[in-house]
Amino acid sequence: MKVVKNCGLAFKLVFRYAPLHGLLLILGFYIPGFFPGLQIILVQKVVDSGILYTSTGQGLTPMIVQGVLLVLMLFFWTMLQRLGSYENKVIETKLTQRMARDIMDKLENLEYSAFEQKGAQEVLQRISREPWKVVSQCFFWTVITTQAVVSILFTLGVYLSISVWIGVGLLIIAVPMVALYFNSAYRLREIYRGATDDKRRMADLKQLLRNKHAVYEMKVFESQSLLSEKWNEYSGKIVEETKKESGKLIAMDAGSRFLGLIYYIFIVAMLSYALLHGTVTLGQFTAALGSIGSITNKMTNSSWQVSEAIRRALELDFYREFLALPDRSDKRSVPAAAGSCIEFDHVSFRYPGTDREVLKDVTFRIEEGERVAFVGENGAGKSTVIKLLCGLYEPVKGRVTIGGVDVRDLSEELKREMISAVFQDFQSYELTLRENVAFGCLEKLNQDEALLHALSLAGAKELADTEDAGLDRNLGHLTEDGKDLSKGQWQRVAMARAFLSDAKYVILDEPTASLDPIAESHMYENFARIFSERGTIMISHRLASAKMAEKILVLDDGKIVQTGNHEALMEQEGLYRSMYLAQSSWYVKEQGGDREDGEQA
Repeated sequence: MKVVKNCGLAFKLVFRYAPLHGLLLILGFYIPGFFPGLQIILVQKVVDSGILYTSTGQGLTPMIVQGVLLVLMLFFWTMLQRLGSYENKVIETKLTQRMARDIMDKLENLEYSAFEQKGAQEVLQRISREPWKVVSQCFFWTVITTQAVVSILFTLGVYLSISVWIGVGLLIIAVPMVALYFNSAYRLREIYRGATDDKRRMADLKQLLRNKHAVYEMKVFESQSLLSEKWNEYSGKIVEETKKESGKLIAMDAGSRFLGLIYYIFIVAMLSYALLHGTVTLGQFTAALGSIGSITNKMTNSSWQVSEAIRRALELDFYREFLALPDRSDKRSVPAAAGSCIEFDHVSFRYPGTDREVLKDVTFRIEEGERVAFVGENGAGKSTVIKLLCGLYEPVKGRVTIGGVDVRDLSEELKREMISAVFQDFQSYELTLRENVAFGCLEKLNQDEALLHALSLAGAKELADTEDAGLDRNLGHLTEDGKDLSKGQWQRVAMARAFLSDAKYVILDEPTASLDPIAESHMYENFARIFSERGTIMISHRLASAKMAEKILVLDDGKIVQTGNHEALMEQEGLYRSMYLAQSSWYVKEQGGDREDGEQA
């Protein structure tokens, strides 16, 4: 039932995105499906007309007409099959163009929680691997398989019209022969599926060889031999499993071929007997005998085609699961708000599928233009606050509002006016420097001055100044002139995206995590300038950066346990003071150690 539904989905998608080409492909393969049976009829007619003409001098015209029809049929047979193959390529191209847009729309409207669900991760990974190919292949193999069935049935009808015994014999031999081939194809598919985990691990090993950081580590630790052992282990499992089944596969293949030989002998004997007793004409004898090889090949091929169609249909499961992923429940319909104050009102939250409350009755207010820092130990709930503020999740209890409007009700345009962000797990886009920065505000894609100013604020202006192409230099290795950046440089580019935006608030999640101390110091100076221009919400484990905030909120186990500026919090015996002193002690020890080393020198 699942196979039928998935095949139906493939047809639905093809006829949504490429209806004309889908129809042409079906005609290109279905019409030739009747040609093997018609060929038997025409060959029979031509031979019988030729015999009649040689014996009586009559039947020349019918023989010529039938011969011309046979030649034309063979010509159109080839042309229609080429048309079908061509349309298959066109369909894949159309699906590539049009499915991608709908997939992006679905991803945009997808509930964010789906991205963090383990079950959905594999579906999303497969969606990234050209799903239009799976759809087009499922459609193609379904058409090919049903065409083969129609062709065999029509040809069987022609055989029955010549001799009932030929048709009956075909049915008797065909059933076990097809069953053996189908079982063989099924076993091959199971071997393939059983090796999926090992193949996935081998693909991961190959990916490591393309990662410069991984290669660097392997060279430093000389770990190539371990990876080589792993490769041999995974590939050896695949070879061993294949060997186990190869004997059975060979036996089934030999059995089906033996049945084909038995059927061929049976047909020759039956036709010869019928010809000698005058129950079939010489034309029928010649046509039937000449087509036996093609019909047996078609039967054996059809079993493989059915198995392939089933495999392609089952592969399409992930797309159905993708379509079933939950859409966002936020309204995103409010175009304006009265002010831009941020407020968490008795907010509690737990991640979907878990029982642990990450935030517990959190309440705070951030005034327009205020500089705020969230600090706390790992797992305290800092990043969760940011996710709720960005509207990625809905609180279990309470409200998150900007300007008095629920953040999940803000229109996309209004949300962009309110919030810009740089996350700890930033993305490196292998595009031009201009495009990388302009992701923060696409309206400024061609505004060089604004782009350079954003890069300057992020301490990354030299990336444009040191290359002839400037903002149009290619980043990454996808182009010949592209150059990769260090992790710290990529982070500064990501920060420039946030600075390009004119949003009222800039969210900085671990803004200096990948920067060296000197770059970090320069970045803090830039922060001071930026803080004076707009509101800022910052998360950092380095409490030195929190000193610049007007208000610091200390989170512990999902609750706000302290609030105040740096000076006020340092006067209290609390978590903030203990964390700050602990971090400061490391710097003092390090500096002291450097002085001791210097004195010894």
